[in-house]
Amino acid sequence: MSILNAFRFDAIIDTINGFLEPLITNGVQLLQGFPIWIQGLILLALGLFAIIGVFVFIKKFFKLFIVLAILGAIGYYLYFETDIITNLLGSLTTAIFTTLPTLL
Repeated sequence: MSILNAFRFDAIIDTINGFLEPLITNGVQLLQGFPIWIQGLILLALGLFAIIGVFVFIKKFFKLFIVLAILGAIGYYLYFETDIITNLLGSLTTAIFTTLPTLL
């Protein structure tokens, strides 16, 4: 890794730390005001929320990937296996070049 890339990476990490550090400090101070069993329940709830969020994200990503794969397969088939798109583009360019001089 070059020095310039390392500098950029360090700047990004410093920015993220500068943004998150006050939030983490406030969260820890807030948790310290509760009894230990409530702290455990809060951390358990946050952990479950994070795990469920990860699974929901993965589920949505897979759905998006499947939809994009189907659309890509349809586009591949129409472009390479049939002459539909080629004929459509050819007829459009022919129509444009034949009607454009009459409009001018």
